[in-house]
Amino acid sequence: MTTHFSAYLDDQDLIRVEGGESVMASLPFTLTSGSKTIELLPTEEEKTLRSPLPIDMSQIYTLSNGKGESCLLHFRDIVRQPIFDQLYAYDGEDLGAHYSKEKTTFAFWAPISQEVELLINQTAYPMERTEKGVWRLVLEGDWEKASYYYQHQVNGVTHIVHDPYALSSEANSGASYVIDRHKIERPIQRATTQLDPTQAVIYELSVRDFSMQKEAGFQHPGTFPALLESPKHGNQTFGFDYLKSLGITHVQFMPLYDFGSVDETNPVAGYNWGYDPVQYNVPEGSFSTQPNDPYQRILELQQVIDAYHKADLSLIMDVVYNHVYLSDDFAFEQIVPGYFYRYDQDRQRTNGTFCGNDVASERAMVRNYIKQSVKQWVQLYGFDGFRFDLMGILDCQTMVEIQEELSAIYPNIYLYGEGWKMDTGLDPELLAHQYNARHLRPYGFFSDNFRDTVKRSILKEGRVESRYQANDLANILTGNVGLKGAAHFVRPQQAINYVECHDNATFFDYLKVEDPNISEEKRQAKARLGLHLVLLSQGVPFLHAGQEFYRSKGLEENTYNLPDALNQLDWLSSTAYERDIQFLRELIAYRKEEDLLHLEKAQDIRDYCQVTWTSENTFSYSIEKDGRKLLILVNLGDQEWTYSLKQPARLAIAHPHVYTREQQISQREFTIPAYSWILVVQA
Repeated sequence: MTTHFSAYLDDQDLIRVEGGESVMASLPFTLTSGSKTIELLPTEEEKTLRSPLPIDMSQIYTLSNGKGESCLLHFRDIVRQPIFDQLYAYDGEDLGAHYSKEKTTFAFWAPISQEVELLINQTAYPMERTEKGVWRLVLEGDWEKASYYYQHQVNGVTHIVHDPYALSSEANSGASYVIDRHKIERPIQRATTQLDPTQAVIYELSVRDFSMQKEAGFQHPGTFPALLESPKHGNQTFGFDYLKSLGITHVQFMPLYDFGSVDETNPVAGYNWGYDPVQYNVPEGSFSTQPNDPYQRILELQQVIDAYHKADLSLIMDVVYNHVYLSDDFAFEQIVPGYFYRYDQDRQRTNGTFCGNDVASERAMVRNYIKQSVKQWVQLYGFDGFRFDLMGILDCQTMVEIQEELSAIYPNIYLYGEGWKMDTGLDPELLAHQYNARHLRPYGFFSDNFRDTVKRSILKEGRVESRYQANDLANILTGNVGLKGAAHFVRPQQAINYVECHDNATFFDYLKVEDPNISEEKRQAKARLGLHLVLLSQGVPFLHAGQEFYRSKGLEENTYNLPDALNQLDWLSSTAYERDIQFLRELIAYRKEEDLLHLEKAQDIRDYCQVTWTSENTFSYSIEKDGRKLLILVNLGDQEWTYSLKQPARLAIAHPHVYTREQQISQREFTIPAYSWILVVQA
C-alpha cells in the first residue's frame, strides 16, 4: 500500500510523523519490531506520538496506521539528545583495527546500525553488536596490509565506509589498511631546547609550498622527504638547512592529515591548502612518495619529525576539527546521521565555519574522537603542539580536556588557535574564542588586534585611532594584558602576534593592494618594519614562511586553491635579500637572549613596559626592570626622526646591524630613518 507519511524518532519515546494534513487521522498507530508491537499514543503537540516504553535503538521498527499503511522508523533528533550519549558514549580506545600476527580485532562504533559487516579482501564477515553500540569481530590469522571497509545499514540505507579510526588508507581516502602498530611505535626524542611559549619563534610552513619551485632543485618536490632536503644555489642553501639557520624554535605545518581536495595519485593536477579534512588520523597521501603503501606516508612523516627534533626544532600541527570536507560523505555522518554536526531549530546544519557544517565537539563521541586523534599525533608521531583552525567553533570543555590529557603525555605541549567569535548555535560562553581567554589560560590566540593595528598603522604611516582598547598600539605591543585599560588576554603566552599567515594577502602584497603607487623601496621597508615589530613585542611571535624575503602571492587575497606558481616559496628570490635574512637571524637570536623582550607574567608587563607616542607617526616602547632599560624607537613616518635622551645610551640594534656589546656606541642623540626603528640600552 502506498505510504503518505514518514516517521522519525526524535527522543527516546517521541515519534514525529510527517506527511499530509490528515496524517494523524488514521489512528491507531503501532510500532512493530519482529514479533513485538507497541501501540502509540497521540500527544498534544501536532503530528507527534508517544511510546509507553523507551524505544530500543538497536532494533528496526515499522510504524503502521489504522489503514494498514506503514513506513520505516528513522532515527533523527534522538542522536542529538542527551540520552543518546548517556546510552552509547564509549570511552574505550580500542576502536579501529588492532593487529597481531595471530589475529586482528575490529571494533566499530555504530549504535543505530543493523547487520554490520566487515568487508576485507573482497570477503564479508558479520560483526557482533556489543556494549555501547560497538560492533566487534576477531579474525584469526595474519591480516597485515589487508584493506577493509565497514558495510552497515542505518535508516534503511546501506553504507560502505572506511574506518574513521584507521591510521592508514589507500590513496584518496579509499579503503582502510590493517597495519602493525609496533612498526610505527617508537620512542619520541623531543627537541633538546624546551621553552616557555613567550620564548618561542613560530614559523608557518606548507609541506607542498616548501619544495615545489622547480628551479630550487628539490629531488622530491611537494612531499614529506623534501622537508629534509637542502639544495644549494651558488653560495645559498635552501630547504631544511635554511630553516635551521634562522634560529626559529617551532615549525607549524599547515594541514598534513588526509584531506579531500587533491588527487593523491596525481597531486600536480590541482592545488589546495588542505583545510578540508576527510581522515583525521591518516597523513595526507599527496605528500607521500607512495600514497598506496600502507606504511610509507606514516614512516616518511615520522622521519621528518625525528630529523627536525634532532635539529632542535619543535613541530606544531595545524588541525581542522571544526568542519569536514564533504559533510554528507564524511564517515561519521554515514555511520550515525545527524550526530557529528550542530543543527539549528529548523534541523539545518549550522554554518559558523562558512563550510556548510560545524563539528559538534560538545557531543561525547565527537569529543572523545578529537581527543584520541590529537593524542595519537603526539604519541605516534611526536608533534609538540597544535594550531586549531577556527578554534572558536569548538567548545571550551573539549579544549580543556585536550590540554589536560596532552600535558600528561608531553608537559611542554603548545596549544593555540584562531579565536574568532562565530555563530555556531552554541552559547558563546561555552566556546573556545579569544573573549573566553580567562577560561583557557594554557591556550594562545591569533591576535587579529595585533595584525590589523600594525598593518593599518604602517600603511597610514602614523597613529590609528580605535574605539576598542584591544586595538591600542600600547596594548598590541605588550601582549594585550592590560597595560592600558582592561586586559584582553590574561597571560602574554595567549597573544600570538603576527602580521601575515597563509590567510589573506601577504603583508608585502597588502601594501601594494592598498597603495598601488608605492615604490618597491618603501614597500620593502614597511614590510620589514611589520615583521620586526612581531619579534619586538611581548607575547609569542609568529612568522609566515618567506615573509623575511618579501613573499608575494601575486597580490591575491586568497590562494587556497590557486596554482603552485603563486603559492610555492620562491627560493631563488631569497638570494637577493641575504642582508635582510641575516638581520632576521640576528634579531631572532637577540630576542631569545634578551629576557626583557619575552616577559612571562602579565603583571611584569604592566609594571615594566611603557609605550609613548612622541608625535603622530613616532613612538617609544620601553621595558625597564632592575635598573636596566630597553628603549625601542619606532618611526612610522616618511621622514627621519631625531630623538634625544637626557642620559647616554648604547645603540644595540639599527637595521641592518645587531651590534655586539663591544660594538655598541654610547650617545645621547639618535636618528631613526623613515619606516624604521632602533633599539638602545640604558643600564
